[in-house]
Amino acid sequence: MFDDGPGLYLATSALTLTFLSYCRKYWLSRSHPPLPPGPTPLPIVGNVLSLDVARPWLTFNAWRSTYGDIIYARLLNKPVIVINSEEVAKDLFEGRSTTYSDKPQSIVYELFASDFNAGLMPYGDRWRLHRRVFHQAFRQAEIPTYHALQLRSAHRMLSSLQQDPGNYSSHVQMFMASLMLSIVYDYEVKAKDDTILHVVERYGELVVEALTPGATVVMETFPFLLKLPSWFPGATFKQASVKCLNAGHDVKEIPFQHLKERMSTGDVAPCFVTEALNRTGLSVEDDIVITTAIKEAAAIAFGAGVETSASTLLVFLLAMVLHLEAQAKAHAEIDRVVGKDRLPGFDDRPALPYVEAILRETLRWHPVVPFGVPSTTTTSDIYKGYFIPKGVVVFKNAWAMTHNETKYPSPDEFKPERFLHDDGSLTSDMMPLGFGWGRRICVGQHLADASLWIAMANFLAVFSAHKALDDHGMDIPVVPKFSTGLIIHPEEFSYRIVPRFPCTSETLTHLTGLE
Repeated sequence: MFDDGPGLYLATSALTLTFLSYCRKYWLSRSHPPLPPGPTPLPIVGNVLSLDVARPWLTFNAWRSTYGDIIYARLLNKPVIVINSEEVAKDLFEGRSTTYSDKPQSIVYELFASDFNAGLMPYGDRWRLHRRVFHQAFRQAEIPTYHALQLRSAHRMLSSLQQDPGNYSSHVQMFMASLMLSIVYDYEVKAKDDTILHVVERYGELVVEALTPGATVVMETFPFLLKLPSWFPGATFKQASVKCLNAGHDVKEIPFQHLKERMSTGDVAPCFVTEALNRTGLSVEDDIVITTAIKEAAAIAFGAGVETSASTLLVFLLAMVLHLEAQAKAHAEIDRVVGKDRLPGFDDRPALPYVEAILRETLRWHPVVPFGVPSTTTTSDIYKGYFIPKGVVVFKNAWAMTHNETKYPSPDEFKPERFLHDDGSLTSDMMPLGFGWGRRICVGQHLADASLWIAMANFLAVFSAHKALDDHGMDIPVVPKFSTGLIIHPEEFSYRIVPRFPCTSETLTHLTGLE
């Protein structure tokens, strides 16, 4: 007797998917130039079994030697193209931006409170409105207006490190969080358990944890997993969705309503939200579309700015612990240019090329968004004899680009000198890879760049980072390990932070000007 239950349904579905996939690939190969090369996919699962799902950028980088700079693969039922070359990325995302500026839409975005993230929005009116709000506040010409806040936040981080040197990761997170809350909402964090700080941090943590590349592919392929009741055994995706939706509501509404109350009493300084509202000429309730866009942009400005920049500063600390010679060169440069009677400011930046090279090498050595934010094609395209289908998902493998052995010999080594000429001046390689290209380049890149530089320069002026010591006074080895997900950071490692000169609370107060 035939099984007419779920087994037959699943078997039929599997055969159908296999047949359709074969027909699609056959049709494409017959009616167009060939697809880019790539590994042969298996029925149903595609290339998933040969992929490091947690760290796909490493697999595609390894495949580069076999298949080249453009790789076609299938992840379950999703065809994808991965760009491993900076030159190809520039050609496509800058030279052909009309075709490559859209974003793939996914059922998971709305269910995980990510549909209001401008970085994931489809190209259209809503995205343009969000982009305009961001650009007016964070274009390069506006960044000097934030220098005082950035400098103050960096100095507070130094003070926290001096008082509690063992809790570096927390102080880095607080540096970026307090800075972004000041810029976005004119809100000053009072303590680490601050209610609004908790609201915005929780949203970012939940979304980054939930929307890993592997989890996203699974949910898109088996959408019924998101329709299970949250109490159902094993319904982890649904449970994560509920948490993200609640956090998404809170991150948009709670900080905004707090600011709105202060605006009604006149107790607020200019900030991202108030300036955006003033530019519209509308009251808070006048236009729900614009007000909603400002709320959403404010929430994303905080989340994107904190998560990526804090992760980059943790990479910086790891690099300094592992490479004392680079740290010593930075110390010498700062002492020579700035001296020991004050701390570096933004005016010192042009005269500190080695510190600049450390920033660029940190971004190259371990990019914290290694697989980029995916794009999708609006039309089919032919590039270098390969057919790029309409609607295919395109990943920009930043890891492969920053670890290109031809451009960056011994790419796993941390060598700031790669960005310096023999005379010590900076090269023209600005390392923008983590910020993207073309129309969808990260609008916060200039703010992030300035924030990272001032934090690194001030840390290096006051402290040095070293491996932790065991009970016998010997260095404890550090083996770098990184988290997984869309944004990665170094996992916890042992270290110690040492003041470079007798650093009492009084001397640090004198240097920073903080009371």
